[in-house]
Amino acid sequence: MEVIKSTEEIKSLNFSSPFALVPTMGNLHEGHLSLVKYGIENYSEVIASIYINPLQFGKNEDFSTYPKTISQDIQLLETLGCNYLFIPEKNFAENLDIIEPKFSDVLCGLSRPSHFHGVLTIINKFLRIIKPNACLFGLKDYQQQLIIKEFVKRKKIKTDIVSLPIVREKSGLAMSSRNNYLSDEDKKFCGKIYSCLKNLAASLKKKPLGVLKIEAINFLQHAGFEIDYLEIVDANNLSSVTKKTNKILIAVAAIYKKVRLIDNIVVSL
Repeated sequence: MEVIKSTEEIKSLNFSSPFALVPTMGNLHEGHLSLVKYGIENYSEVIASIYINPLQFGKNEDFSTYPKTISQDIQLLETLGCNYLFIPEKNFAENLDIIEPKFSDVLCGLSRPSHFHGVLTIINKFLRIIKPNACLFGLKDYQQQLIIKEFVKRKKIKTDIVSLPIVREKSGLAMSSRNNYLSDEDKKFCGKIYSCLKNLAASLKKKPLGVLKIEAINFLQHAGFEIDYLEIVDANNLSSVTKKTNKILIAVAAIYKKVRLIDNIVVSL
């Protein structure tokens, strides 16, 4: 695996087409690795990137303490057979025009108002520098991949945005680098989040959505979670569910022992 540490160097390379980009902030887990594996199986070459993007962290968030395991990450990528790893310069996020995303004024965007602006601004830079045929994301960050898909389509960027399934701990907890802040017992306990979403999904036709939402919030609060949001929305655009809705997103952000955990389930009607 070739490690690239400058924008100028990555611009100068000719990748074998079709090639895929897997953007990450490092501290790689099985969720990230599933994206790299998919890329290896379906594209000629795979470029992973590791960059802890300062633009997507708000005040009092964990930018300075975000888990960093670069040596371990390199070893994992090499073992998988990833072709390239791009580790941009520290000033990669400087002097950029911040992009205004669509679909960012709901769900995670309410409590993290600048988060998706920062994500989209950096992803846009990656796509314009590297020009991959495909860019791979996990569906745990459902709102994020929806925002990026809309932007790429609107700007006519010639990169396919590919969304891949959530990878979970044995307990059902969606894998995340922030899970490292939790003990093994905590991770097992936090499987209640996914259980709650599954129960809600199974009851969609049995009770009004408003009742199901209140019941789910009450369940998680009584279990010891602080709820940022739990919403049932149209999966196509994050708007309210209507009779025309053909796909529902059940999404949650819950805080346990100061760790913010997100998860979702998509249900086709």
